[in-house]
Amino acid sequence: MPIKKRKNSSKRLLKEEQKIEKMQEQELQSLQSLKKEVTQSTGAHPLTKITRADIVRSIIGALIGTVGHFAFFYGAELAEKISVARATSLYFISLIVCFFFMYYSGFRKVKEVRIFRFIPIRVLVVYCISILVVVGTLFLFGLVDFASNFAQGYKIVATTLLLAVLGASTADILGKE
Repeated sequence: MPIKKRKNSSKRLLKEEQKIEKMQEQELQSLQSLKKEVTQSTGAHPLTKITRADIVRSIIGALIGTVGHFAFFYGAELAEKISVARATSLYFISLIVCFFFMYYSGFRKVKEVRIFRFIPIRVLVVYCISILVVVGTLFLFGLVDFASNFAQGYKIVATTLLLAVLGASTADILGKE
């Protein structure tokens, strides 16, 4: 009889081992799926790199913001009525709006390369592109040229820049996954 008991106990042990192995396989699959989820969620954030597509998107957004309603004509009228100091404040306001618009619209957690310790490079790129688009648009429509007074051109760009920054920032945000 002791042989039968051994066979029964070895069968039970074998069944227990199979159950344990099955549970371990399920646990392993569960851990692998968790690992896959964590890997996907910690992948590169869409705002960590500035690509050619980002630059093109910003140019298009700035053009739409500037030319969309022909706001630069009204900006040229406003420029005649403001001082250089107010124009300078419009440049700073546009930069601040660009920063807040981009980084407080759901992209706060992005680790970003900073210039001068406080200006994220993405904001600076979008801001500079906006300025270039405004200058190009104003030049194209004949509101500024090489013979223009610098102060007047400075003021015209300042009065139109905010719309370009909003357009470029919107395009930059909407273009992300």
